[in-house]
Amino acid sequence: MTSPRAKLNNSLQILCNEHGLIWDEQLSNDIPRKWRVHGDMLLLPSSRCFLDSRWLNHIPSEQFWTTVSRAFGSSIKRIAFEGAIKNDDFRSPTTRLVLGNDPWIHLVENGIKFSYNVDKSMFCAGNVTERMRMGQVSCANEIIVDLYVGVGYFTLPFLVHGHARHVYGCEWNPDSMEALRRNLQANHIDEDRYTLLLGDNQLTCPVGVADRCNLGLIPSSESSWTIACRALQSKGGRIHVHGVGNTKEETHEQWSEKVRQRFETIMNEIHQNQNTYQCEIEHIERVKPYGPHLDHLVVDLLLTKIS
Repeated sequence: MTSPRAKLNNSLQILCNEHGLIWDEQLSNDIPRKWRVHGDMLLLPSSRCFLDSRWLNHIPSEQFWTTVSRAFGSSIKRIAFEGAIKNDDFRSPTTRLVLGNDPWIHLVENGIKFSYNVDKSMFCAGNVTERMRMGQVSCANEIIVDLYVGVGYFTLPFLVHGHARHVYGCEWNPDSMEALRRNLQANHIDEDRYTLLLGDNQLTCPVGVADRCNLGLIPSSESSWTIACRALQSKGGRIHVHGVGNTKEETHEQWSEKVRQRFETIMNEIHQNQNTYQCEIEHIERVKPYGPHLDHLVVDLLLTKIS
């Protein structure tokens, strides 16, 4: 079977010939080697392909991008370039549509319907294993606080597959919150099973309600560790802590142990002179590589009142 890249190479050679553009090795090397497909949208890395100005200097834009889309199959109707994540409070994407006008992506993953605005929100394909793992968590009758709910990356698995009783979702990006509302409706989640809290989670996070908290922010969610502990019920509970471990400096276990110790300290400081808590590691999950010698990790913690 001919690969999309081989089809694209052949199609673009023909197109270049039609428009008087001489095919050479530089153009051939400018064809994408990596891409993602979400629904009917092809997502290309902005800094790695189609950088040569000759493409659009010789070929009309719509004809060029339509030719590219057809190489990836008849289902592709839109193309966008994905750039680096902005260093802002929302970790906003830098996306540029080159074919099509509608920025909303619709996809189904593990039986869950997701939609998001590719110009405004992120959806990391590399986190699929963690989204599926959270969907396997038995959390029926639990109250969960998701401190970085986004478009529902982990909240939807908790509700759809885990059958959580109620989820409090904290999010300060209004565009992500709009997508989340759409996703909750698309998956037919009753409104009495969730509470959406728009704004800074330091101000909106509920106190003393949760059986489980999710801290799904990387590279670090440390700024919210204290409010996550405050969100737990007095009996304690479980916390899923995302972070980035440097494998050159420490093992996954060493990184997780530091996190465990810190949460145990925080929980006991909060309840000083009232209760004593211990924290144990239930599981360490390596989600994906994050960079050279860096791994995206999740440590599952259990905080228990012992006196």
